[in-house]
Amino acid sequence: MGVTRATSAHLEQLQQLRDWAPPRRPPVFAFFNVSMIGHVNPTFPLVLELVRRGCEVHYFLPPNEDIRDAARASGAIVESYVEDDDPDFELERCGVEDASGVTDRPLWERAVWPLASTLIAGDHILSRCRTLAVQAVLYDPMAPHGLLVAEVLGVPCVSLVTYPGLGSMADLMSSPANLELAKSIRIPYGLEIKEKFGVDLEVGILSRRQYFCELNLITTSEDLVVPLPPAGHADWADELREHCRFRAIGCLVSDDAPHVAGAGKQADGAAQPLDLGSNLPAEELALAAAAGSKVIFAALGTMALSNRWAKDLGRQSGGNLPPGTTGKDFCQHVWRALFAAMRRLGDGYLCVVCVGTQPDALDFMDAEGAEALPSNVVLRSSVPQVEMLRHHTDAFISHMGFNSMQESLHAGVPLIAVPQAVDQPPNARKAEASGWGQAFLHPMETVTASALEAAIREVSLEGSRYRKAVEATRSQLQGGQVRAADFLMTMAVRGRVA
Repeated sequence: MGVTRATSAHLEQLQQLRDWAPPRRPPVFAFFNVSMIGHVNPTFPLVLELVRRGCEVHYFLPPNEDIRDAARASGAIVESYVEDDDPDFELERCGVEDASGVTDRPLWERAVWPLASTLIAGDHILSRCRTLAVQAVLYDPMAPHGLLVAEVLGVPCVSLVTYPGLGSMADLMSSPANLELAKSIRIPYGLEIKEKFGVDLEVGILSRRQYFCELNLITTSEDLVVPLPPAGHADWADELREHCRFRAIGCLVSDDAPHVAGAGKQADGAAQPLDLGSNLPAEELALAAAAGSKVIFAALGTMALSNRWAKDLGRQSGGNLPPGTTGKDFCQHVWRALFAAMRRLGDGYLCVVCVGTQPDALDFMDAEGAEALPSNVVLRSSVPQVEMLRHHTDAFISHMGFNSMQESLHAGVPLIAVPQAVDQPPNARKAEASGWGQAFLHPMETVTASALEAAIREVSLEGSRYRKAVEATRSQLQGGQVRAADFLMTMAVRGRVA
């Protein structure tokens, strides 16, 4: 009997040894992005969710300290694109210093810098990702660096699309001649990348304005994705359907995640930045709440307030803005009308306006005298937008960047849309068609003091049809970071895209 018991125990131990496996290391992810607030903010709730699950996220970012600090606050380990982490390094300046002979400089720069910067950064980011034993890659489709790393290392990847799909940019893709020109500019860089790294980034695809991969996650609900042109109507769209898949995962917004609100760098040669603070105007908001006043929040986005303050926005607007309209032209036109509207609305309303940090942001007020700023308007350079929307806002006057639109919907706040360019006009049309607010397309003509006054009164009304429509949409957007984290962890464990 003693021998039998010993044998049984021994067999049990052998079975336990067979069943034992070493503890699995939490997945290691590499994220790649550009220095654009609308592109990075949606990633922070996802980083936070992954880190909470024990994952390791290494985030490759250009040297923008506001963005890097937010990435660190979300739990990511910040990595540089170049070995020495030069503080003056800019992805968008790579390869574009010599523009001699270039006839369409914006198109040329847009075609060159993603690939030129990949050639410059490639050796370093590949070395780092090998050392880190990265298991999966997530990247912004403006940053082909992530696609390069995934292809060379043989790890799965997805891109994170922080706008409602390339269908929202159909107007910008409508010139076959421009698409062919951009393709011809990309091809020599693509050949150099293939020779150096042994990877074909398929730069000849017409839709390579964005570097999509096999599967791409769109940060919204299926209903908000703007469809591509119908089959047979646009070669670039047909090509995209052939090469890529897209999946809507919901909105990536979290009260716990950091959120970059500042407008970023000033125009070249700018004087001392304007600093009106980046905190909520707590005292004014408390007084407004006590008095039952309606609170209006106005923020016109970093494209106008920073990147294109002194540059042409009209070119990227699909006809929504007159050619030559700069960010400054647009913002000051809206602010002038808004201040006049608020003066008419009086004490029953408070408006918090983000005006950025450009030194000349308010020079139109200097010309109009001290009475230009109404007593019911508070100016800030920036504010914590998610907190402002969630807890204090009755109506949001927005440029309709996709993330701002979704943050407003997620907070249950109806919209007054004053779109500029890129995907913003389609977003504004979608908002109005869905009943989430009112839209001022062609804002340089349609935004007036009287029109804004009427819109503010109607949209901010308690129990308005706009608020009801927003509430009906709100539930569809929630939980995007959880679904995205589920997908990424499965992809990393399986070693392939599901």
